[in-house]
Amino acid sequence: MINIGLLGLGVVGTGVVEILEERQREISLLVGEEINIKKVLVKNVNKKRDVSLKQNTIVSNFEEILNDDEITIVIEVTSDIDKSYEYIKAALNKGKSVVTANKALVSKYFEELSSLADEKGVSFLYEASVGGGIPIIKPLKEEIILNEITDVQGILNGTCNYILTRMFNEGLDYSEVLTNAQELGYAEMNPAADVEGDDTLRKLRILGSLSLQGKVGEEDIILEGINKITSFDVRQIKLMQSTVKLIGEVMELDDGYNALVLPTIVKNNSYFASVNMAYNAVIFKGDNIGELKFYGSGAGKLPTGDAVLRDVLDIALGYNRKANPLGDKTLKNNNSEFKSKFYLRISDSTEKIVKSLEDISEKVLSTKENIAILTREIELKKIMDTISSLGIEKDEYFIARILD
Repeated sequence: MINIGLLGLGVVGTGVVEILEERQREISLLVGEEINIKKVLVKNVNKKRDVSLKQNTIVSNFEEILNDDEITIVIEVTSDIDKSYEYIKAALNKGKSVVTANKALVSKYFEELSSLADEKGVSFLYEASVGGGIPIIKPLKEEIILNEITDVQGILNGTCNYILTRMFNEGLDYSEVLTNAQELGYAEMNPAADVEGDDTLRKLRILGSLSLQGKVGEEDIILEGINKITSFDVRQIKLMQSTVKLIGEVMELDDGYNALVLPTIVKNNSYFASVNMAYNAVIFKGDNIGELKFYGSGAGKLPTGDAVLRDVLDIALGYNRKANPLGDKTLKNNNSEFKSKFYLRISDSTEKIVKSLEDISEKVLSTKENIAILTREIELKKIMDTISSLGIEKDEYFIARILD
């Protein structure tokens, strides 16, 4: 019997328990033995749960899991960072393999925990931390052995994609769709991490560091969220036969790399335009394999629980590569030189602002209640410097990259 210590019994933890219970026969046939959740760590042991567990399974003290030598795998599915970091570090040091869905934790401690697992000869797996139920991490780890990965890009946040889909398809205002997303559980009551792009950034940091085989830190990524988009922007962009997606991308260059999370304008007939509602999509390119595309549910109890258990099965079957998958390349960040064409809207329409944008404009869309332009191909830094020099606050403009 393979015994598991489960940290957290929220949405994802409940999904893990339900799938294990429903598929135990199939899992046992594949693995050759039962996979058993022996202990579950929660804050409140007296809280009523929606899943049935064996008596004395629920505990409130992590030491009961850490010091149980029969538990060989720890699954971490909390939203906590600091406590969970201590738990995971202790588990790895104790010789237990760890599976986590916590993308914020993985992003913050990626190199340290990957190195520690390698040192202790155990597994540190995190398939569910990126893309929900989409199997992307394992294929990427396999392909970096055989390929130079030159580009990885994706729609990595279901909340943003849901909001943008409904704004463009139904003509709804941002605030209206956000409220609906919160009511449906797609967005947190404090949605900042999603709509301001931090969630996408953390996932891109994980994908980028694996792909380029060197550290791409959170601070190395250009970041703009979708929280400033308005119905005015939607109308202008729809006239371009296009839509907007929040896309994260890391691309290798001859002398370094670019890394960015930006609202991105894509043509209606493009691949990313077809990815709607809470779905995610990831594309990566290798010099041998070419372009690979992955699509699926970006979040949710069962898709994420499924991804967690795929990691558990890989550990049980010995399929996973225990060696540290992160490389040691020294990478040069070239974000200051990143160029593209952009859509820019500024809410305050004044003669001074219109005049200041003439140098970067290729086409002027509006100079009335809002200034809206399409820029020529230009460094993003130059646009941001112009915005800053004009004293324009962050909530007074919206910028989107135009992807050909």
